[in-house]
Amino acid sequence: MQFVNPLYLFGLLAIAIPVIIHLFNFRRFRKVYFTNVRFLQALKQQTKKQSQLRHLLILAMRILAIAALVMAFAQPYIPFSDNKSKIASRNAVSIFVDNSFSMEATGTNGTLLDETKLKAREIVSAYKSTDLFQLLTCDFEGRHQRLVTRDEFITMLDDVKISPSVHSFSEIIRRQYDMLANEALARRNSYIISDFQKSSFNSIDFLEDSSVNTYLVPLKSVALANLYIDSCWFEQPTQQPGKTSLLSARVWNKSENDLEKIPLKLLINNQQKSVASIDIEAGMSTLVQLPFTIHQAGSQHGLLQVTDYPVTYDDRFYFSFDVLASINVLAINGGSENRFLNALFAQDSSVRLTNKNYKSLDYSQLSQSDLIILNEIPVISTGLAEEIKRYVSNGGTILLLPAPNADLATYNSFLSALKAPSYSQVDTTGTKVVRLSEESYLFRDVFEKQQGKQTVASNTDLPKVHKHFPIVYTSSMLTVPLMGMLNGQEFLTLTNSGMGQVLQFTVPLDPAFSNFPQQALFVPVLYNIALISHPSHDLYNFIGDNKGIRIGTTFPVGDKIYTIKSLAGDFEMIPQISASGNMVNIFVGNQVPMAGNFELVNDKNVITSLAFNYNRGESDLSCNSISEMESILDKSHLTSFSIIKTGQKPLNEVIAQINSGTQLWHYFIWLTLLLLLAEILLIRFFKK
Repeated sequence: MQFVNPLYLFGLLAIAIPVIIHLFNFRRFRKVYFTNVRFLQALKQQTKKQSQLRHLLILAMRILAIAALVMAFAQPYIPFSDNKSKIASRNAVSIFVDNSFSMEATGTNGTLLDETKLKAREIVSAYKSTDLFQLLTCDFEGRHQRLVTRDEFITMLDDVKISPSVHSFSEIIRRQYDMLANEALARRNSYIISDFQKSSFNSIDFLEDSSVNTYLVPLKSVALANLYIDSCWFEQPTQQPGKTSLLSARVWNKSENDLEKIPLKLLINNQQKSVASIDIEAGMSTLVQLPFTIHQAGSQHGLLQVTDYPVTYDDRFYFSFDVLASINVLAINGGSENRFLNALFAQDSSVRLTNKNYKSLDYSQLSQSDLIILNEIPVISTGLAEEIKRYVSNGGTILLLPAPNADLATYNSFLSALKAPSYSQVDTTGTKVVRLSEESYLFRDVFEKQQGKQTVASNTDLPKVHKHFPIVYTSSMLTVPLMGMLNGQEFLTLTNSGMGQVLQFTVPLDPAFSNFPQQALFVPVLYNIALISHPSHDLYNFIGDNKGIRIGTTFPVGDKIYTIKSLAGDFEMIPQISASGNMVNIFVGNQVPMAGNFELVNDKNVITSLAFNYNRGESDLSCNSISEMESILDKSHLTSFSIIKTGQKPLNEVIAQINSGTQLWHYFIWLTLLLLLAEILLIRFFKK
């Protein structure tokens, strides 16, 4: 038992008052002797005992009445078992109202958001009007970063609507701690009203503040069912006019029922290009492939769509992509132009090949190229090495063809800076290519497929190698072998360096080294290398991500600015711009309010297309049960956290009991009155 006003217990000293009065008013009986007093003596002894008993009972009633009255003023209470803090004159309360998309689900009294608001009102009604409150939502709005009165809180609560923002459990707790840290003299409580989805609740990443009592108020939807599009991607890295593109999409069925013949529509530039009918088992996902053809080059706006209810925000998935008119390839030659490269790309309108000698190279041309081929350069100078390194780190792709008379010292110094494999001295032992990375895009659709899987036939004529430069790499390098030889050495490798790629052949395109240029494999390999070299932005972005969006190498000049404009409305914003080397990135954060297709515009010129989707973290409606939540709290040793289980009892009554414990003062008031009544009755009816 604890006391709200323990100083009132000094009032128990008042018990001395009736004791003193009793001692001063106590009468000592005198003895009177006279004859024949046998019967009188018996009566006298009986009267004396009754009088002493009466005085003692009255004294006891007065002492107990004073003690009970003092206890009532001290306000004793039995604290709630999970409440570690004492009752204070003022409370500071932070209440998180989950308004994420999952709160669109149906609850017992409307949507879960409606229930959340109702619970928040019940919580504030359990506190005094003098207490202060913070309303916190998924939006983390600036106007919510302060404590307000109860009436202001309710007014702000009415304005809460569904939001695309998503925050983890740890982020919410840290935000509440930051606000309550300024109210050290008040009793500090925080509440989180949510469905506690597994995707956000299971991660505990914060330092507990034991001075803040945190209470979790779980809500549960009537049915946990949702159909949504999770992601999409192209099977080809580059889309070209007039050629069939294959878009893959993953669709999830987060319900307990199998779904059949669900239509999935694909729209490109508001025109339906493809449709698929999908069947999905309960709790499973399916992969859908949608073929289509685009005939014009430029930026394209895509949309995937399914129909679902009641959670509808994730039924539409937006994406954007570029259809390339041409790919810019720069060949930096150590001598004359390579006849095999000229023969391959000269007649192809989708590839624009430019030849430059390494001695007369203009470095400004590097940033304008999608692919740079270092063709048999005898010595890689320091200046060229530095420019190529900058180009690769900003997302560029290079293809290295070593010169027969290569200065390996300058080569390996250059490759070391790129964290790519180094070359060894020429090996003149003949061998042949025997291994191909069939999963790589370089060989996709090159060989026949058997049972849906591409397989290189055993009798396939692969390149013969007369001599080569062996390469050496370690496990720490991000190197992938693409073509291997019989002697265990690699013929072609790909290394991820910075944001770009380094492809290395161990032979030049010289028949004295190999017959690769005369092989049928030469055309698809070199052509696909050119295709994968074009830097492109992501197909889509998620609202709320703080990552940069790569938009190329163009930076706005003078007073011109970049603007993001919505294709479906009047929304317009100016993004933050930063340059990393030659690569330009933009940042939007939470400034995009709705999912959709957008354009990045610079002085009315469209730079590129962009697509933003709502975060899919809320799409999986699987929530933690109370027992699972208790297990997580126990494992994390969060002693100041409790889960409120209201049952049929109103939440405000539960909160009042938690805050005030079991109040006992009114029992002591009744006890005081009963003791005073007992004293009156003793005086009135207990005769001397």
